[in-house]
Amino acid sequence: MPVTAVHFLLKPDEVPSAPPLVILFGEDAYLRAEVFKLFRDRLLPGEDAEFSLVEYEGGGEIRFADVMREVATPPMFGGDLRLVRIADADSFVSNHRDSLTDYLEKPSSAGVLLLQVRAFPSSTNLYKAAEKKGLLIDANPPGMAELKDWLSHRAKHHGVKCGRRALDLLIELVGSETGLLDSEMARLALLLPPGSELTEDFVKENAGSWRLRKAWDMLDDAMAGNFAGAMNQLNLLLAAGEQPIGILAQIGFTLRKYAAATRLYLDAERSGRRISPETAVREAKFFIPKYPNKPSPADLMKRLGRRRGLKLAEILLQADLDLKGGQRIEPRIILEELLATLSSMKLR
Repeated sequence: MPVTAVHFLLKPDEVPSAPPLVILFGEDAYLRAEVFKLFRDRLLPGEDAEFSLVEYEGGGEIRFADVMREVATPPMFGGDLRLVRIADADSFVSNHRDSLTDYLEKPSSAGVLLLQVRAFPSSTNLYKAAEKKGLLIDANPPGMAELKDWLSHRAKHHGVKCGRRALDLLIELVGSETGLLDSEMARLALLLPPGSELTEDFVKENAGSWRLRKAWDMLDDAMAGNFAGAMNQLNLLLAAGEQPIGILAQIGFTLRKYAAATRLYLDAERSGRRISPETAVREAKFFIPKYPNKPSPADLMKRLGRRRGLKLAEILLQADLDLKGGQRIEPRIILEELLATLSSMKLR
């Protein structure tokens, strides 16, 4: 069975340090990079480690014989083993799948071959051979439980403690992309004395504060029918280096709260218990930073109305599926279409 990237990063001693072949596969570029760095540092710990590392960029032009020659050549400096890494090795694996499978029958004792690929089907003979005689590391986006374990570990790395409620809120605000989460955790840790606890209230006040403001302004403009204003806010976020999936996370955080408050309001109404929008917003645990001259969540819920409020979850789900590969169009276009849809649901 493959080990997950998070398992390897949290418990590296449970994973072999020098298998003949390592297949590092998955879509999370941040996790792939972190796994490679840790694997390299474990295998080549000396000061002269760079002399024992050979790296190729992926591509169909890489000759299998050249790679095998490097793997079989003991390093002159830097330790007893050589690490040969091929980044973006999908085409190399496709071109030499049978040869790699045969290699595992009699691997070199002088080096380790590490192949980074995005996809690695479990139905192939190479997968089965690598599972038995090599090491498979799955660097696809982790599930929520693993994500929280990893983020808690990163909090300690950055010198702070972080409770589960604070972790939950941070993931809601920033999204589940590991690279963005680690950057935000590092930034928050700099705002606290070493050893402090990252509390839920601190996260509310400080996590992604600039992004939250811009995301809120963007949604406010879109849901008021001001598509041009919403596009301007989107352009500012993208120009500042924000990733589309992170922007969607900010939008989704707010839209999910609106949808939840609408459902709470309607469920109470169906059961013969009338509640106010303020109560529905409070029960939905709605959090939006308090900015001057901005309507409250309850006010916007009143203006949104039940029909449009119920459609928000469906609209958000579709955008999320499209952004994660459901549509072969630019992520920016998906966000623009989402803002256009929200603008057409103009609040009155």
